[in-house]
This record gives sequence, C-alpha cells and structure tokens, in this order.
Amino acid sequence: MPTFIKKEKYLIVLILFSLFFSTFKINNDVNKFDKYLTYNVGETYHGIISGPPQYKIWTKAAEVKDEFSFSNPHPYEYRHHFLPPKILGFFAKITKLEFYENVPEKKFSSGNKFKYFMFQTLIYFSSVFFLYFKLKKVGINKFVSLTCVFFLLLEPSINQYQSTILGETIFFALIIFIFAFLIDLSNNNYFYFFYGLLIGTCFLQRSVALFLIFVPIIFIIFIYKKDSILKVLNLMIAFSLILIVLGFINFKRSQIFYFLPTQTIDTPYTYFVGKDLKEIKNIIIENNLDTSIESDNIILHKEKRKIAIRKIKEDKLKYITLFIKKSLHSTLLNPTEVRNVRIEGKDYYKSDLHSDWVFYRILYSSLIYLIIILGFLYSIKNKLLIPNLFALLGLSVFIASGWVGYTRYWVPSFLCLSLYFSYGFFVLNNYLKNGLKKYF
Repeated sequence: MPTFIKKEKYLIVLILFSLFFSTFKINNDVNKFDKYLTYNVGETYHGIISGPPQYKIWTKAAEVKDEFSFSNPHPYEYRHHFLPPKILGFFAKITKLEFYENVPEKKFSSGNKFKYFMFQTLIYFSSVFFLYFKLKKVGINKFVSLTCVFFLLLEPSINQYQSTILGETIFFALIIFIFAFLIDLSNNNYFYFFYGLLIGTCFLQRSVALFLIFVPIIFIIFIYKKDSILKVLNLMIAFSLILIVLGFINFKRSQIFYFLPTQTIDTPYTYFVGKDLKEIKNIIIENNLDTSIESDNIILHKEKRKIAIRKIKEDKLKYITLFIKKSLHSTLLNPTEVRNVRIEGKDYYKSDLHSDWVFYRILYSSLIYLIIILGFLYSIKNKLLIPNLFALLGLSVFIASGWVGYTRYWVPSFLCLSLYFSYGFFVLNNYLKNGLKKYF
C-alpha cells in the first residue's frame, strides 16, 4: 500500500481534490436549489426538478419506490427513459428518500438529494479511476493519463450534471467503462457476453447509445480477425437479449413489440421540423385516435414522423442547413447551463442571462477545442489508435442525437474527446518546457 501511494501520489491527490470539489459543489447546489424558487413574475418552480425531463424521472421514480413489480416493470408507454427513474426509485427505497412533502398536492420534497447525487458521482469516479489504470496498462503516457483524469473529473460541462436527476452522470460512467474494457480486450470469449450486457445497460440508461455497439464490433474484428466470430456473436447475443426483453415488456403492456422509446419515432417532427398543434389535432381526428391508448399513441407518433420526412424531402436545402446549424450549435459548450436554468427557470433560453453568457461560452469552447484539435493532429501524425477509438464512441452517440441541437446531448460525445485534450495539453506542456529552456 505505501508503494502504491508513493507511485500514484498524483492520482490520489487529484482524486481527493476532485472528490472534495464535487462534494462541496453538490452540497452547495442542494442548499441553494433543492427547494421551491420564485420567478420575477411570482410563479414558483422547484430548482432541481425544474423541467419536463426532471419532472418525469422524479414522478416515475416515486412510482417505482411504491409500486414496482417485476411482472410489470414498466407499466406505462416507453416514451423517454427506462433506467434512470428505476435507479432513483430503488435508491429511494433503500435509503428512505421521500419524493413528496405533500403527496395529495404533489409537492416535491426538498433538501434530501445529496446522498443520491453523491451515489451517482461515486459511480462516475469509479469509472474514471478504472480507466486510468487501463490507460496505464496499455502503455499510455502517465502525464496523458493523469490529464485525462483531470479533464473527466473537473471539466465543468461534464461535472455540472452530478447534481441533477437526469441520469447523465451514470450514463457518462457507463461510456467510460465501455471504452476502458475496449482498449484492453480479453481473450476469453465469455467476457464478450458480459460486455454486450454492459452496452445494453448503457442503452437502457440513454437510448442514444443504440449505435455504440458498432464501434466495439468493428474493433474486435480488426484485432482478432478470424478468431473474432465467437466474441462478436456473444456480444451481439447479450446486447440483443436486452432489446428483446425490453421489447417483450412493452409487448405485454401494449400488444406492440418495440424497444426504442416512442420519443425517437417523432423526434424529427418535434425537435427538427417543429411541431404544429393544429396539425397534430388533425392527425388525431383523421385517424380516430385515442391518445390515452398506447397503440393509438404510437400511430400518432408514426404519422408525425411521416409528416417530418415529407417536409424534409420537399425542402432538402432548408433542412440540410438546419441540420448543420443545430449540430454545430450543440457543440458550443455550456458549463453553467444547469446552474443558469435553475436561476432563471423555464425562461432561461430567452433570458438576458443566457445572452450574457454566450461570449464567455464561445471563448471557453474555443480554448478547449484548440487544445483538442492539437491533440487530434498529434494523434493522427503519430498513428495513435486509442484516442481515435474513444472519439469514434463519441461520434456514434452524436450521430443519434447531435442534430437535435441541445448542448446537453453533445456532452457524452464531448467527454470522448478527453484523450485528444490530454495529448493536446501534452504537446503544449512540452512546447512550453522546451521553449523556456532557451531563456534559462
């Protein structure tokens, strides 16, 4: 143990400092925002449960705590998230966390979320700690490995989600675990069944991870060639098993087999083309739909998708331009988004606070991306595989969600650029050290 401490003293200091910082920040966020706040116009809202995603996760988690049944684990339309409300619900059952101060009035409880935030933060820290030793094992420079840890633990665009109930922090951790196993693949064929379950679990946490499996499959074939058949087969069987079980859960409830959240059906209409309430009403009337029935609701989602596809085909140039614009917009880092949304409430994106931060966001993003580009060029020049592999995982997530235009959807892809940042910082550090030698 003393040898380990001496050998990894920088890592230990970094982990302890990051843990202290995260604990302090989470505690501060709970004290400041885990309560009902008031708009300037007098309307009240809960600082932590401030938007539709948080509201849905919190209320569904309350149901999981009180009424969960393994015979019917998802008793409502699979519209958004599968795992996040269940993780929160089971955590609440174990720790006696209360969801409401007043159940009949559905008044959310306050000041009691610190333990849950620390729980998901510790899972994330474990993944980064695990990644560090995998990086060292495959021969990555210690300076680069430590810089990667520093970036993943302290970069504010990433760690701001530690004090939210959105499930992002656990999703980030799963991506890091998937990458850590990928760079140090096992020869044991049975390992890949476990690996497929891990990727499937990541999908259950956030459905944008659907394409994540393709990068490991391609890499396994590249590494093992003819010996990859059983490995890839085990991987795909395990991953498919997750999808099949989820599909049957939905079938048992709705008589329709599906494993993608229904939100993904009409996302092009809702977030890309733009929804029209009058148009939606006409679809319901024309098809004689009852939106309280899940099967009818799925028909509605499909009809909206058809409209979106038709509009895109009719004006390709407009929507290609919009696609590029939204994709680029999502990559503009917003390290204070969670805090500012809590301050301004639902009107944040139209507020002066949002406008006031744009310049600083551009400045910060430019600095970070310049270092990342430097690391990317260094990786290409030196034919480094591992940072490019991490970036490909991020790209697979970005393909599924980047075009929606939300900066939050970019963050899982952004953290996959952490090794580019680390190599870029490595190059800058060497340049400064060698440059300063000229003057001393």
